Amino acid sequence: MLKFEKLHGLGNDFIIFDGINQNMPNYNELAKKVCNRHFGIGADGMMVAEKSDKADIKMCFYNADGTEAPMCGNGIRCFTKFVYDNNLIDKKSFNVETLAGIMKPEIKEIKGKISDVKVNLGTPNFIAKEIPVISEKEEFINEKIKVLGKEYNISAVAIGSIHSVIFSNNLDNIDIKEVGNLIENLEIFPKGINVNFSEIIDDRNIKVLTWERGVGQTLACGTGAAASAIIGSKICGLNKSLDVHLLGGVVNIEQNGKYVYMTGPAEFVCSGKYNF
Repeated sequence: MLKFEKLHGLGNDFIIFDGINQNMPNYNELAKKVCNRHFGIGADGMMVAEKSDKADIKMCFYNADGTEAPMCGNGIRCFTKFVYDNNLIDKKSFNVETLAGIMKPEIKEIKGKISDVKVNLGTPNFIAKEIPVISEKEEFINEKIKVLGKEYNISAVAIGSIHSVIFSNNLDNIDIKEVGNLIENLEIFPKGINVNFSEIIDDRNIKVLTWERGVGQTLACGTGAAASAIIGSKICGLNKSLDVHLLGGVVNIEQNGKYVYMTGPAEFVCSGKYNF
């Protein structure tokens, strides 16, 4: 029996295991089973805490389809709360090893309880071949693609994970599931890509709907919110500090110098034992 906790960040939910103090089975198979909403516990993704020789602790992240992913913005906030609440970490600011590099979360408390988690997501990468995007240009910014006979302006950036961003005047006119799935699997994105559909509310607020690679549409995507804010500042001149309105709530994205910071909640849902 494997002890687990379930947490969510703005409705983006995760199953988290302590891989330091219990023996764990194959992560890929475990993720597919526990994330299944009919035959498992149900979640958008799974994380496992491990020891690290590069940071204070290591986060292993898997999508619901069993594929490993570099990082997850909402996920790392939930992971931060999990390792702190379970005494795997005894400080409020620490380093986390991920496949996307070292992340630096910071716990914010109100009256002794965790209110928000702020995470330094690192520096955005716009280099097309490194994202990767198949393009003759060094950066893939505001490029035109055609999907289902309609033309879209799309940009790509890596920030924790790989993302594409499309700005629209009215997101209600876009079939997120159909268009998102088609863009995710375009040949120009050889590893697939997350697709963010964004709409400007004003220069300090945007609305974002995300189609996540290997998952589908979710209530919230932290790194997708960051990608949308970054591209919004780069091509639309939006403020460097933006409130990003997601289906599950609001997350703040701040660009300060070369670094990008995300601040948002992490909520405990339940704990239990899973028979694998």
